[in-house]
Amino acid sequence: MPLMDEFKEEREQVKNRSFKERCAYFWDYYKWHLIGGIALVAIFGSLLYTFLTRKDTAFYAVLMNMYPSLIADEYKEGFAESAGIDLKEYNVFFDSDMRLDPESMNQASVSTSQKMMVYLTAGDIDILVSDTAGMNRYAYTNALMDLRDFLSAEDYEKYEPYFYYMDRALAEAIKESDGDVVFPEDPSDPSTMTDPVPVGIRVNDCQALKTAYFFGDYQYFAVAINTGRPELAHAFLDYIWDVPENP
Repeated sequence: MPLMDEFKEEREQVKNRSFKERCAYFWDYYKWHLIGGIALVAIFGSLLYTFLTRKDTAFYAVLMNMYPSLIADEYKEGFAESAGIDLKEYNVFFDSDMRLDPESMNQASVSTSQKMMVYLTAGDIDILVSDTAGMNRYAYTNALMDLRDFLSAEDYEKYEPYFYYMDRALAEAIKESDGDVVFPEDPSDPSTMTDPVPVGIRVNDCQALKTAYFFGDYQYFAVAINTGRPELAHAFLDYIWDVPENP
């Protein structure tokens, strides 16, 4: 019997069956088509929703080696308001999930290293607030901006007592070395370095950070070398800066 005739005969038989039998027949023969169609509609709907509700990122800050807390959300809302960023239109990220322990390089440290490499390369990160371990890691891999290119002369004088310096001569030596690296014991003392470059600002005493707890003794503000939003990086420094007159 030709295939079309067989199909017509089967369709006539289905018409004469009860509603329950017709439903069972439909499910047996078309359930995978139905499930596949529903899945495609769901995927398309999800992609469409993501596309229509996607917001551009206005600012991305990494708060490295910080104990988990709600402070990141407070920064997000407070900074967005002070900088005039509409959170209905733009995203502001304060990433406090980064953990880096150079001595152990555990799973969290490896994950952080990979994530930082990708985000820094892509130019997604604007600023880094980190303890000394994080600063050493990224200052000596040319990931942080020379503050002489970031600050005005007036601001440079204001923040100079709080600077974290990296030694560019040491950074060059690290590139040629496969051995252990000994970083300057006091990164605030440029006199111990061959070619000191200011890349961080100590922010321990900032009132805005008093409720934020980091693993290390010192915390520094630094600007990603390839940030596309230096004006907002400066706005964040202004937002958190409130320290005694004498460091």
